Amino acid sequence: MKMIASGSDLKAARKARGLNQTELGKLVGCGRHTVSYWECKPTLKQFGACGAMCRVLGVHVPSRLEMSRHSDTQQEALDRRWQAELQRIRQAEERRKATQRVVCGANTRIGRPCRALSEPGKQRCRFHGGMSTGPKTEAGRRRIGEAQKRRWAAYRERQKTGEV
Repeated sequence: MKMIASGSDLKAARKARGLNQTELGKLVGCGRHTVSYWECKPTLKQFGACGAMCRVLGVHVPSRLEMSRHSDTQQEALDRRWQAELQRIRQAEERRKATQRVVCGANTRIGRPCRALSEPGKQRCRFHGGMSTGPKTEAGRRRIGEAQKRRWAAYRERQKTGEV
């Protein structure tokens, strides 16, 4: 006899025998809803309808004494399963955050919050979250200052000639 401990194990045993819930219920003398109820339980009992289903399917629900004998290996298996599930959840959350788009909310020139969506995984939109365009070095500051002087000189020249 195979030992089972949970409703999902009971469901797997039922499906392995090729029975649906209604058929198993008729064999045991209960309804489909009772079969469904026990298949959703995290732990099973050795008596009542659950015990009858286990006898029909040829499986055994371990007693507390039997569970305590195997508890270390079962606990290790549960720990591994939980660790794997936690890792999967963390990875899913990281993927979601990497592609999440939120409302920017930066103040616009007229003083209202920006309603554009952010870039994926960022907090600001493409208009408010870019890198600074100002000069980074002293040489860059000098180069920009000279370019501005040339532009102002050209503007003043155009004003004198009346082109502006």
